Amino acid sequence: MPQNVEFDIPLPSWTTPELAAARERHLQWARRWGLVGGVEAERRYRFAQVADVAAYSYPDAVGADLDLAFDVNGWFFLFDDQFDVPLGEDPPAVSVCEELIDLLRLPPGTAPSSSSPLGDAFADVWGRMAEGMSRRWQERTARHWMDYLSANLTEACDRRAGFVADSGEWMRLRRKVIGVSPSIDVCERVGRFEVPAPAVHSTAVESAREIVTDVIILVNEVYSLENNEARDAPNLVTCLVRERQCTRPEAIVELRRRADAQLRRLPRVREHASGLCGPLGLPEAAQEAVDRYLDAISAYMRGIYDWHRLAGRYTPHVAQHASPTTPGYLNLTNLAAPTP
Repeated sequence: MPQNVEFDIPLPSWTTPELAAARERHLQWARRWGLVGGVEAERRYRFAQVADVAAYSYPDAVGADLDLAFDVNGWFFLFDDQFDVPLGEDPPAVSVCEELIDLLRLPPGTAPSSSSPLGDAFADVWGRMAEGMSRRWQERTARHWMDYLSANLTEACDRRAGFVADSGEWMRLRRKVIGVSPSIDVCERVGRFEVPAPAVHSTAVESAREIVTDVIILVNEVYSLENNEARDAPNLVTCLVRERQCTRPEAIVELRRRADAQLRRLPRVREHASGLCGPLGLPEAAQEAVDRYLDAISAYMRGIYDWHRLAGRYTPHVAQHASPTTPGYLNLTNLAAPTP
């Protein structure tokens, strides 16, 4: 049912004409770093279409920059599924998380301290992300990555401890663990521009990021519902059903209502941002960067929604192979198993 749910995101759709070629280049990258090996691994990875999200979400990305966007997003989902382990087990990716947090405290390009494929692949994409960007941007983006990694540790701890979050607690965690912040930092990198301080820290720009993040979370909670239910994993829909004693469809309607409310804020936020840089004493180029950034993250939000509607990851096929006692669909240990 969730794949038939529609959200009203009044922005144009876009797909890169390089989709097929970029997908193949990304698969070569994933093989090179040992993330996808063997027939079964490639079959699942192709079916899930996780890296394809970049094809809909980064209109500024072409060539090597598009490849970077594919590789970052492919890494995200492969890494995410390493935390989907049978109940009662500790995800091996916890140690990778801690190592990568240490890595992000060092200059980009530093070799990771482990030889895990996920750690090595992350060091590669992080070095490429940082290339050509200012130290200030690198530090900001490193903080976003560390927030994301730390949130994964929180989620793993809560799951092992049997902690049941309420809807507010779950939403707060999702704002970090969904990884939107480092993903929209990629908008600046592939567009080869930066929003300068202090504009990047303004309420207008922060509010735009908040809107984009929350809308993406609400979309993802609906589209991942069946997968989460099969794994007995938390989801905002099931939180609301439990708290409000409402039906599943009623909870989904509430998530759509919340998304609509956030999207109604966006024009006002953009209006505030449109005259931001003059009073800050910043040059006209800075205002152009702010405007371009808001365009880019809005396009990213729309692209994420379009991808959710198309990706194999959110089909019943994947949910049918999920349970509380099996690894995630793209878990590296699962990918070594025979085809179901």
